[in-house]
Amino acid sequence: MSTNRFIYRAGAELPGLTLPWQTETSQDVYTDLDLSSGYTFTVTLTDSAGAVQLTKTSDIVGFDGSVVVTWAEDDLDLTPGDYTLHLRAFETVTSKDRDYAPNDPVMVTITG
Repeated sequence: MSTNRFIYRAGAELPGLTLPWQTETSQDVYTDLDLSSGYTFTVTLTDSAGAVQLTKTSDIVGFDGSVVVTWAEDDLDLTPGDYTLHLRAFETVTSKDRDYAPNDPVMVTITG
């Protein structure tokens, strides 16, 4: 299994993280998902044991076909290592969650 890996130095704020988001409209047919309005977002980073090390609900913006996470000061001030990124979009009209589920997990590696 391959991964989508993003590498940051501990405490880094840049670059922001852009995640493309599409939805399957019919078998093997995908289209960009419009997340530009009507959604709130939560990002969590979990360590190898599955423990949540970061929960972020601000500075996450949806667009037509992607979500951009802007890291704030100290967001990534984590112990060096590998973390799995989980992104959830909450649709305010339906009160339902939509989880970002690419074919390969999104990994964030923090270096010292």
